[in-house]
Amino acid sequence: MSSSAAPLPASPASPPDSARPSLEAVPLVPVSNTTTLVANDITLLLDDRKALAESGADATEDKGTDAPHRTRLLQDVLSDDKSKKCHFDDSDDLDDGASIQELRPHDLAHAPVDGGRYAWLAVLASFLIHFASFGHQYAFGLYQKQYQTVDFPHAAPSSISLIGTAGPCVMFISGVFVGRLAERVPFQAVIFTGSILLPAGFFLASFATEVWQLVLTQGVVYGLGSALTYFPGVSLPAQWWIKRRSLAVGIAVSGTGFGGIAVTQLVGALLPRVGTAWTLRICGFASLALLLMASAMVRTRLPLTAHQTGQTRPPLFDWTRFRDARFVALMVVTIGFPFGYMIPFIALPTYLSSVAHQSPAFTTTLLTIINVLSIVGRVGTGWVADRVGNINTYMISLVVTGAATLAFWLPAGGNTALLFVYAVVFGLSAGGFIGLNATVIAQLFGIEELPSMLGMLYTGTAAGNLAGPPIAAALITACTNASGIYSTPAREYAGAIVFAALTMLFGAAGSVYLRFVLLDRRVRIKV
Repeated sequence: MSSSAAPLPASPASPPDSARPSLEAVPLVPVSNTTTLVANDITLLLDDRKALAESGADATEDKGTDAPHRTRLLQDVLSDDKSKKCHFDDSDDLDDGASIQELRPHDLAHAPVDGGRYAWLAVLASFLIHFASFGHQYAFGLYQKQYQTVDFPHAAPSSISLIGTAGPCVMFISGVFVGRLAERVPFQAVIFTGSILLPAGFFLASFATEVWQLVLTQGVVYGLGSALTYFPGVSLPAQWWIKRRSLAVGIAVSGTGFGGIAVTQLVGALLPRVGTAWTLRICGFASLALLLMASAMVRTRLPLTAHQTGQTRPPLFDWTRFRDARFVALMVVTIGFPFGYMIPFIALPTYLSSVAHQSPAFTTTLLTIINVLSIVGRVGTGWVADRVGNINTYMISLVVTGAATLAFWLPAGGNTALLFVYAVVFGLSAGGFIGLNATVIAQLFGIEELPSMLGMLYTGTAAGNLAGPPIAAALITACTNASGIYSTPAREYAGAIVFAALTMLFGAAGSVYLRFVLLDRRVRIKV
């Protein structure tokens, strides 16, 4: 540990070390109703002061260590006798006393640097992981068309669609296992393993001659590789950032949108020129390069915990989490919201053609707006969350996304103005669900078990991601009227749109309950 940290201010008549009270006499300072700052956290500060005194270093010099952060945070604790709370955040927009983003005990001992080379490398590594892990999922529609029309024209469309759904399904279901693995094995090792496995799925798929082989390679193997890179990757920036944690995670998660745009363009250009096999191989090589770069950048800030060093072995799926009402509320969000979240992405193109009677150029423009603004939304919601609170922003983005689907898409019909408004609002607000999950969990439960917590919650999203679009398709079929007469402008899509909106609002209700019932009923408070 460097000895360049600034010491705690002392009174003019500060007694010698021998006359100072022992560490055992220092009272524990309550941070919240359930946590305290233990003596070991304060020991780190005392060690810094002692090292400074012995070396004669300039007390005001900051050489980039984490000690100044501990000093500042501990001063906040000791000086705030009324609330006994440490605030992660600047309070430029709301009153300091109105914030309930509290400091966890371990966060004090290992306070992120909120900047510097490793902090930004963590963001870049996570960005590349999101780019490679999710970009190919957005491009699968192009593969499905290629498989149905060129490679496997006699195969059932449902069997080909299984290739695309197997990857995300395996990725999210295996999250609970990968999350716990990332707490027992260094992040870099887990991400490196995924960096090999994910491209291997594409390389093996390039030699497939049957649909079931593609399900196993482009589906299952790719999904496992994505899980191994994603869950530690999305947790990484949270270790290095506090004051701008949401913005840092938002920038990292925006890699999903950039990846979706870039990979779709790449696959669309390659398939007609080099064919399916070489398109898969080129995508595999590109993923391998990006992910190996990301794994080389990974540096974790937290030390090995008890279960990482083998002293304890927590259960793979920690059922005791369900005793915590906050976790249950988040589980309602992650189970309910995905049922409707994917429906606009899948149903909107055919809606624009059959109901709105718009040209392919208009459809492309509208989908591009959604994709681009989803990138802006992921970064923007992170920026806003750092100022008004993670959970406030999370709740508002979920509610707005569901409400906008009812308010703008349902009555739109062929009204281009309403369709543009919906594309803008949906694109900006929907990013909060993807971008803020990690920061909300980190705020509520700390960052030490963030990978396993994310894994447990994302396991719940598998049902909605798999079942939501088929349910919407069934509703469209059921609502189709042979006479062509409908009571709503959305025509046969009305049932699917209402289903999407209500399931998203149901999920959003979990965040409202978390915010106003479990945390704080006051409105003007940073949460």
